[in-house]
Amino acid sequence: MSASTLHDLAAHGISKSFAQQVLQDIGIEVAPGELVAITGPSGAGKTTLCRILAGLERPDAGTVTLAGRDLDGVAPQQRRVALMFESYALYPHLTVRGNALSPLQAPGGRLDPAKAEARVDEVLELLEIRHLDERLPGALSGGQKQRVALARTLVQTPDLYILDEPISHLDAKLRHKLRGEIRRRLAGQHAPTIWSTPDGMEALSVGDRVVVIDGGRIEQVGTPEEIWLRPASARVAKLLGDPPMNLIEGTLMREGSTLFFTRRELRVALAPAVARAAEQATGASAILGVRPDGITFARPDAPGAVVAEIYSNEPFGKHAIVTLDLGALLAKAKTSMAVAHSLGGDAGDGIGRPVGLILPSEGLTLFDGTTGRALPGN
Repeated sequence: MSASTLHDLAAHGISKSFAQQVLQDIGIEVAPGELVAITGPSGAGKTTLCRILAGLERPDAGTVTLAGRDLDGVAPQQRRVALMFESYALYPHLTVRGNALSPLQAPGGRLDPAKAEARVDEVLELLEIRHLDERLPGALSGGQKQRVALARTLVQTPDLYILDEPISHLDAKLRHKLRGEIRRRLAGQHAPTIWSTPDGMEALSVGDRVVVIDGGRIEQVGTPEEIWLRPASARVAKLLGDPPMNLIEGTLMREGSTLFFTRRELRVALAPAVARAAEQATGASAILGVRPDGITFARPDAPGAVVAEIYSNEPFGKHAIVTLDLGALLAKAKTSMAVAHSLGGDAGDGIGRPVGLILPSEGLTLFDGTTGRALPGN
């Protein structure tokens, strides 16, 4: 067996209940050097899965193998897993440097003192906290504590990295920088990596593959491109995008050779490929997925336009997010600042103004209204 194969992670049939079912039949595999991002809403089971892989929780069913070993009954400290806790779990009596050095000074993890110090210096510099190295955790902000916990993990050379929400409490600029820096550092390691985050866009940006979990079940596994372009369910679509895909509940109605999606005054002729997918629906109800950047604006009386009212208009510098009231349904459009200005000027202006919306003929996704699953052929 090759050295690289010995660093594979494989988890199969993982289930876990506390007062209720938390994980059900979870299966993931991570190759050597691969980063798999796990995303899902709060309470989806992400942290429980991380704790099971690290040996801090025992599954009710299922198996975990790592580096060629079955981990059933193997204590956490013997698994060679570097886990970054969501709660940080810093040693309050140790400085920033002391916390980062601690795994390198543990039995079985000792390095030459000079090499250990150099490695810690490198990681503290990467995370922009080297100037804090003599501070105790009690004197740090939440974001600084998170980076210390991350440093303690990244200095190690384990068989598996598990990062549970590693950058969630950092400011936007630092998150953007560290996503790439951490990704680059981990790409040079042989160990597989699990990166858990509730932020779907973060998962797409860091993962070689992405696992979407909701309600303790896997909704979809795929490359970032596959997850983005072809969400397997309405649940997946809700988690991705800034803002995420608009999900419009309605019914399907055929007139002659054309299939229409309808909801109140909304009436959309479906492209042939989407119409063929609708033949797999379990009933007449459906959910139409429309990406915010696919919506364009027109006069309310323009041919084919859907009339809506402006609910809010939020400028973001290069683009704006316009929220639209379609009657008991709010939808979002992502448009240029010039278009947003023409709809009402500054934020807060134009509220209640009627506008026409043109939905794209291509790029729509149709979900089964009963199951929420994407229909084949979208």
